[in-house]
Amino acid sequence: MAVGGIQGLEKILKRVKELATDSRHVERPMKASGTYMLGSIEKNFKAGGRPNRWTGLSAATIARRRNKKKSSIKILIDTARLKNSHQFRLVSEGVQIGTNVIYAPRQHFGYEGGSGRGHAKTPARPFLMFQEEDIREIGEIFTRHIAR
Repeated sequence: MAVGGIQGLEKILKRVKELATDSRHVERPMKASGTYMLGSIEKNFKAGGRPNRWTGLSAATIARRRNKKKSSIKILIDTARLKNSHQFRLVSEGVQIGTNVIYAPRQHFGYEGGSGRGHAKTPARPFLMFQEEDIREIGEIFTRHIAR
């Protein structure tokens, strides 16, 4: 018999109670969400920014990179250190995704510039962000988990 006339509601309520009382039940979709987001960040780098493309490299940066061996003129992928540094971890509030690369905030948020070497203006190139498709897919990950 359906609770309140809604087919399957009893099964869903039982599953929600299980999830609420045992954190192990949410570990699987949390890990799946973290893994999914690492892939989305990779897509941000491959596309050169999503949904909006990042500001291009300056002529000076392109010239400097062309003079170095094993260097790339792709935006934010000179050595791929930043691109390959992202990780996720499970915390009590959910999933934390980030990087420990010290220059990541400057690249993500931009820098107005200053005087001296290494203080050139840097445009914001947000790479650590959710896309609309990511929000839908993570919702699907949890929907599938609750339904099982």
